[in-house]
Amino acid sequence: MMKFVFLILALAPLLLPLIFQIDKQIFKDGFLKASFGASLVATILFSAINVVLYLLGLVSYDTKNTLSISFKEIPLEQYLLHFSLSFAAISVYQYLTLRFPKNDLQKYSLAFSNLLLGLCVAFLFFGYTKWYTMLTFATLLLTLLLIEYVGKLRFMYRAYRAFAGMLLPLLIVYAILAWNGIVMVAENGVSGLHIAKVPVETIFMFLSALLVSIYMFEFFKSKRAA
Repeated sequence: MMKFVFLILALAPLLLPLIFQIDKQIFKDGFLKASFGASLVATILFSAINVVLYLLGLVSYDTKNTLSISFKEIPLEQYLLHFSLSFAAISVYQYLTLRFPKNDLQKYSLAFSNLLLGLCVAFLFFGYTKWYTMLTFATLLLTLLLIEYVGKLRFMYRAYRAFAGMLLPLLIVYAILAWNGIVMVAENGVSGLHIAKVPVETIFMFLSALLVSIYMFEFFKSKRAA
């Protein structure tokens, strides 16, 4: 049974889009294609980062509890998890947008992004000897700068709201993986801050993935509308 735990957890986030689709038809008007494409882009990008973390010895897997199918030494389940979390994040974003369409707090999103940028700089300054910390907050820093100061699409309040909605599922999945020793993070590569045995780096790396997913979703939507 333990051999399938990772697979089950990797696919579990996909229950959210199914539930939301029944309630609010979140994938109408071609949004399913945009969601799939955006999730695929984020999966490719952050899977590549995951490979780097593995090669640096910062992330390892208990292969006895995986399906023994891997690419670049990364279990198939990890790639599926990247995709399902990205797809679920877009579904939460779209569902909350339809359920609560008011966007009054968007005007505060840049200030919040700037706070996150400051947090990234602080982690990079104090955690420069920790490679996982460095990669995580450098990725988030670059993502925020590109979206807020280079990109033209404006959606960050709704994206942060989706991130809040995804925090519990994210923590449940990675906490189970950590407590069962299926996914292991080298302690000498992280800051040492954890939530339910999940390094804070995992949470902020997911925030980067979520922002990329939603940006690409909005980008594909804008191209379709053009």
